[in-house]
Amino acid sequence: MKTKEEYAHFIASLAQRAILYEVSTTPKPGLVDRWNTGAHNDMDFFTFMASSSALYKGLYDCVSEGYSFTGDDETKLLSKIREPGIHCEKSMFQATSGVNTHKGIIFSMGILCAAVGKLYKQNGLNYMMAEMILNEVKNICKGLTERDLKGVAKKEKLTHGESIYKKYGYKGIRGEVESGFNTVLTNAVPVLRMWKENKNFSLNNLFLQILLKLMSESQDTNVIIRGGVENYSYIKAISKEFIKSGGMNQPDAVVKLNNMNLEFVKRNISPGGTADLLAVAIFLGIMEGIIK
Repeated sequence: MKTKEEYAHFIASLAQRAILYEVSTTPKPGLVDRWNTGAHNDMDFFTFMASSSALYKGLYDCVSEGYSFTGDDETKLLSKIREPGIHCEKSMFQATSGVNTHKGIIFSMGILCAAVGKLYKQNGLNYMMAEMILNEVKNICKGLTERDLKGVAKKEKLTHGESIYKKYGYKGIRGEVESGFNTVLTNAVPVLRMWKENKNFSLNNLFLQILLKLMSESQDTNVIIRGGVENYSYIKAISKEFIKSGGMNQPDAVVKLNNMNLEFVKRNISPGGTADLLAVAIFLGIMEGIIK
């Protein structure tokens, strides 16, 4: 069995790899990738490289906190990783000169790293099934939405997430982590496991297939913030049609994705929340030994 330090280094490197794999996946409609900047004019692929390289220490600390946690109330682990998360954000902003590239994934991946660290201390398994990890995430995040969004109706100054919850009832990433990333478990994990059996895609195309499947089902409040509920409905419909037509098995899949990108840029759509879920899915695939 690895020491806490050895395992924290091991998992932090895997989490960082998942984040790098996500941004490297190309072409991603509306998102930064190796070919273009999508609907963003303040960041590019190299901004994401700089940001990704700054996240390691915070991820390491989240694994360590999970490994060291001994209480019965697993929700208290969330407060334990708050400080590493804040330091991680500071490192990100320093690396990007103030551009928010990874705030969402710091939150999600930090919780995953803590969950995996806690589980490793209990069972000594280097690699774990997605269900095991996500059940632990669910335990850690129990009651999160109610705690964070309680009293929103009476507040005057609201964050973007609070405003959308108040107006539409969408819980966004809070609801997703509280559910144990159910959108990822039901839509991305089956694709990963099927790919393990037949390897019918390159890694890049596997990740694109997962991204579009997640786009068709996820509650991406980033899209609503930038383009309203009309564009939220639009991206769900167009991504569902893409998957229904064969996904990345279509001969013209890349052409369709490039055209989708042009339309997303025109509409100022960036499904950044879904990109974070792709990184989560990739991490789970690595933890199951499906992705190397």
